[in-house]
Amino acid sequence: MWRVGYRYDRLNAGTTSNGLVDSGALTAADFPILAKYNPTKHTVMVDWSPSEFSRVRLQFASDKSRSDVTDHQVFLQYIVSLGAHAPTKF
Repeated sequence: MWRVGYRYDRLNAGTTSNGLVDSGALTAADFPILAKYNPTKHTVMVDWSPSEFSRVRLQFASDKSRSDVTDHQVFLQYIVSLGAHAPTKF
């Protein structure tokens, strides 16, 4: 009836190559948008299923997609299933 979860996301930016920098015409400092940065995101969640037809979930995420800002996100979700289903056998 209870579940807990954790998720970690990371993006490896790799290496950047720019013809103007490689030729020596400009320096890497002239392109701050291309600075090496590996964004990350941590997410934790807990959910509770009071019945087989419903679930309540609370989720928190800390998103560091940009190097200068951390985005904190909170989600509260209620899921309900309606409609025909197989009869319950006792």
